[in-house]
Amino acid sequence: MANATVTPTRPYGLGVLPKLAANPPEFFLETLKERGNLVEINLGGSKLLLVHHPDYVKHVMTDHAKHYGKGSMWVAIRKMVGNGLLGSEGEIWLRQRRLMQPAFHRQKLAGFANSMTATIAEMLDQWATLAKADKSVDVTRAMADLTMQIIVRTMFGSGLELNEMQEIGDAFATALKLMNTRMWTSFLPISIPLPGDRAFKEAIEKVDRFVYRLIAERRHNPNASDDLLTMLLDIRDEETGEGMSDQQVRDEVFTVFLAGHETTATVMAWVWYLLEKYPEVERKLHAELDTVLAGKLPALATLPRLKYTKMVIEETMRYYPPSWMIPRSTEIDDVIGGLPVKKGTTVLISPYVVHRHPDFWENPDQFDPERFDPDKVVPRSAYIPFGSGPRLCIGNSFATMEMQLILAMTAQAFRLRLLPGIKIKPTTMPTLRPNKALQMTLETRTKPVSSATWQIATETGEYAVVPSDTTTGERG
Repeated sequence: MANATVTPTRPYGLGVLPKLAANPPEFFLETLKERGNLVEINLGGSKLLLVHHPDYVKHVMTDHAKHYGKGSMWVAIRKMVGNGLLGSEGEIWLRQRRLMQPAFHRQKLAGFANSMTATIAEMLDQWATLAKADKSVDVTRAMADLTMQIIVRTMFGSGLELNEMQEIGDAFATALKLMNTRMWTSFLPISIPLPGDRAFKEAIEKVDRFVYRLIAERRHNPNASDDLLTMLLDIRDEETGEGMSDQQVRDEVFTVFLAGHETTATVMAWVWYLLEKYPEVERKLHAELDTVLAGKLPALATLPRLKYTKMVIEETMRYYPPSWMIPRSTEIDDVIGGLPVKKGTTVLISPYVVHRHPDFWENPDQFDPERFDPDKVVPRSAYIPFGSGPRLCIGNSFATMEMQLILAMTAQAFRLRLLPGIKIKPTTMPTLRPNKALQMTLETRTKPVSSATWQIATETGEYAVVPSDTTTGERG
């Protein structure tokens, strides 16, 4: 491991705001190259410290996590998730984490694999029709719609009307975009109105009405489904025997929606973009799918054998981490790597930068899934797509399973090709997502899994769902 050294430098001042606003991830990466592992920014009444070295990330997020709170940049996020796991702190967070942990145990999540594959099969039905008509797909929107439907099914059991799910997805997207503005103006008093405040409030209220309606329906009919919402409503504190209030359930539902919809959709959008950009990676992926699946529907038991599929997802999260910035606030005076850090300093950790630190990643600008070969060791604290320490994302296993199933089923059936002339770069909203719609054509590889064949395969336990007249690989 490279030694973490501190080279005292003059702090950046207000003059960096234009560059910071124009492209925050690249500006952060530039500060690593120019000024090293700890970089100070003085914005008048607000002081920022950029932490780039994995050792210092571990100091903040693991070793001294109790000394670092959420800080002012989380005010806007709390407007969405309230006291859910993402926004809460202290005893409230500890209680909620303890209560919710069993709901995200791998054995519990296993029951959601069928809901996921069913939803993916429905999308592939639509894509097969589009492919026959030589029509392209807005993959960014398609992944958002898909992950929204998966969250709705796993959270609420039964699917809702597609138009209602799209409306809720649009409301979330609006709230996220406006939340980004509030995060980057956190040095201003919250009482100062900003453009978009009213639209942000209306978007949250719209999703609130949706969520509270479903909570009320489930409390009225508690045996309706075995899903995440039921698990949340059934949770009881071991000490008091109390369950969650409607407000607490609402906050956790918002947290799961935000983490399980937006971030997963963003990763998958980048996956399709990168597979086209790196054809050798795509070839290796297809070879694994053709060999391991051999025309069959992937099941939970199949996933450990889809090693390269998982490696592609892991490398995508290194290359374009959806949660590209993690803010913390220093609760007490501290020292990081020999640098005194005053109470009240906002500490910013950027996985985008940490994942590209040249002391820990060879050729960091190259997309190379081989970095995550199970026989290799990933640098400690240098890979943090789900955070780290006690606040490691509780839904990381859920998200990884979902992304593997999406990638396996979709890449088994199609190659995706970006329409000519579309230039893509990352933008922050606040997740790190493509700045334009990924309008892509569909090249059929094999006959996609349809909803009908999915139903037969799951009812009979036979997962051979692709007929033998396909063109690639040995089919069962």
